[in-house]
Amino acid sequence: MPLVPLSQREVTIGAPLPFSVYTEEGRLLMGRGHSVQSAEQFERLFAFGAFRHMFPGEQRDDAKSAQEDSAPAPAARTRRGHDEQVIVGPFPTAGCVPEDFVIALASGAGMPARTRFVGMLEGASLLLDGAGVDPAFAPGEAVEGQFIAGRYRHAFQSDIVGRHAAPFDVLYLRYPAEVRSRALRRHIRVGIDVTARLSRNDRTMAGTEVRAVDLSAAGVGLLVNSNSPAPGEHFKLSLPLSREGRVRTAPLNCIARNRRTKGGETLVGAEFGNTSGEARALVNDFVLDVLTGAMPPERHASRDGRSA
Repeated sequence: MPLVPLSQREVTIGAPLPFSVYTEEGRLLMGRGHSVQSAEQFERLFAFGAFRHMFPGEQRDDAKSAQEDSAPAPAARTRRGHDEQVIVGPFPTAGCVPEDFVIALASGAGMPARTRFVGMLEGASLLLDGAGVDPAFAPGEAVEGQFIAGRYRHAFQSDIVGRHAAPFDVLYLRYPAEVRSRALRRHIRVGIDVTARLSRNDRTMAGTEVRAVDLSAAGVGLLVNSNSPAPGEHFKLSLPLSREGRVRTAPLNCIARNRRTKGGETLVGAEFGNTSGEARALVNDFVLDVLTGAMPPERHASRDGRSA
């Protein structure tokens, strides 16, 4: 039976699905009668484009068979329609580590503070690094927060319930009642920690070990100690990924798009270039495994390239 792109308007958080949901290739994502329980799960469902079978008598000009090659235009329209939506749900707790965390006093006083997400007591409190954060961020103050996780920018309101200066300066925020999320990136990213090999034909750096710290269907983030690729430079990356109990290496042709310093190391953002379909499929399947929970974060390929 033909598959058609699923609109986010057809999925209601907490309500049983009246149909099964598939990937564009026909892989089952969620069966009929199951329900999406959170905005985070909603995000996972639409991460690679969600499809359903046509209803009897339904007329669609974007229908396609499960065996048919990908038709990117209808799926892209579905994603753009979804990206324009603001999703309201709970704080994201799995799949992607919050980054670029910024908090501001709701009163508008003082300057916003960029900080680091430390952890959380689910349902009770968010823990943020207080080092360098103005003392005006004190217990009792209402705050507004923003951060990036995966392909979404998230925003929330809360208040500071505690601040401890010793042994480390930590801010305790009341656990947000809800988080408003809007798509920021075209492809969702997942955090990883995998040792890979970067090769450049024109330099002696061929075979240098680097750390892959995030991954999406379109690119990878790498921590490089020295001699990092310059923006626009092409290089090859051998990335070991654990799937179905074994480690397979994805040979990826990459193009450096940006770089910045992070903790004394250089973070390089790279886009995948002319890479084989098999390697791209391995990356896509790995990211989907992480998002759906089939590959929990603690089971990612380990730093030495072996399955943890």
